[in-house]
Amino acid sequence: MASLLTIGAIRELSYEILQYLNPSDIFSLLLTCKLFYPVCYQSLWSTLRLYDKAKINDRGRICYKLARLINTRGVDNTGVGHIRTIMLHRYSLTCTNGFVRSSFIHILETLLASGKLNLKHLELRYNLSWHTDSEKEELFGFLRHVREYSRRKQPDEFSMAITANPIFLEPGMHIQVLDIEKITSFDLEMDWQYNGYETDERQHAYSSGSGAWEDSDSDFTDPGDDAHGLDDDGEWPRTVSEQPNASEGLRPSNIQIDTSQYNTRLAGILTHLLSQAVNLKFLTIRSIRDGGRRYTDFKLSPPLKSLQTTIKSLPKLHTLTIQGKLFHPSFFIAPPESARVVNYDGVLSNRWLREFRECPFTNVTHLNVNFRKDNYERGKGCRDFRRRLVNYVQSSGLLRCDVEGFDTIAPDLGLCILRGNRGLDELSRKKLSKGADRPL
Repeated sequence: MASLLTIGAIRELSYEILQYLNPSDIFSLLLTCKLFYPVCYQSLWSTLRLYDKAKINDRGRICYKLARLINTRGVDNTGVGHIRTIMLHRYSLTCTNGFVRSSFIHILETLLASGKLNLKHLELRYNLSWHTDSEKEELFGFLRHVREYSRRKQPDEFSMAITANPIFLEPGMHIQVLDIEKITSFDLEMDWQYNGYETDERQHAYSSGSGAWEDSDSDFTDPGDDAHGLDDDGEWPRTVSEQPNASEGLRPSNIQIDTSQYNTRLAGILTHLLSQAVNLKFLTIRSIRDGGRRYTDFKLSPPLKSLQTTIKSLPKLHTLTIQGKLFHPSFFIAPPESARVVNYDGVLSNRWLREFRECPFTNVTHLNVNFRKDNYERGKGCRDFRRRLVNYVQSSGLLRCDVEGFDTIAPDLGLCILRGNRGLDELSRKKLSKGADRPL
């Protein structure tokens, strides 16, 4: 067995071991032996988390300590030169947080401009807040310094991970301070309680009929033609003109109708944003708040079609995750051919399932789907939430697959995935066959 002296003498091995230790353990190891000191010291400075992970709203106390340390000892007598990753949190870019008030924000600006900071990655919660013009300029000034630094680097030299509500990333002043091409990870939070659409746009969608909103399945042809499955024409969602009206006892005035699918402004923002993210590797789109409104039948509009095409065209995307509602439970997003891992999680409809089964998931090896129960019966506003057979799936190259809750909407889905993907590992096969109507 190798001794600590042997491990400490091999820096590559030491770095590998440190990947499994938290900062406090690394600091303890740093104190044990002179051989471990350099590698532990460098590791402690390499990733700068500007907040306490256990207390994310700590008002930036770490920033005050770092600013005092650097101002007292000077840059050259600290480990600033080892910093490669900086992680900010949701309160960092607000005028009341310690990142700003401690002036550590200006220290980083100076380091970036002088070249003394060789930053490789920035994790940023894009959530700006200011009260005066000077505070606004202070926050945007930092982002402009990051942008200038980013433009001097190649995509393999610098990257960013951004968490944000996409409504605040629309084309304009905000987006101009981010180098979108350097973003490798997007975590987009869809706040559906935010009034991001115009009233006249919503009214236009209801009054213009099928001419304005295309039914994506209007020319759908299915080889299975199973009258009891998802191919039953009677189960296709209705056009706008067929929506429930006052004569059917459902008046628009006394029922909350979900109109997220008509939010063309948000669809346009997402399309514009993702079309520029040519180096994006990880994309997560998730709902953080969603009101309990009833869904109407889905109409695939041109803006939503453009969004589908944009995501499917991302050239370097490795992992696609959709959590919760994305405009409508029937809105299916197919992964690009570059994707290897795909995750869907939410209240998903029959129409969504039809698109899912036709998707070949080319090059996808890991697929996870969680069909959540419609606890609020929000699907009762349309006819697209019924238990139906799938009959087949197009995917054929999966190595791992975990599908939860499929028996509530498509009882034969597990069996169909098993039939089409003979290379699945044993655990996946066991889980999928558990809910199958008949043995494989």
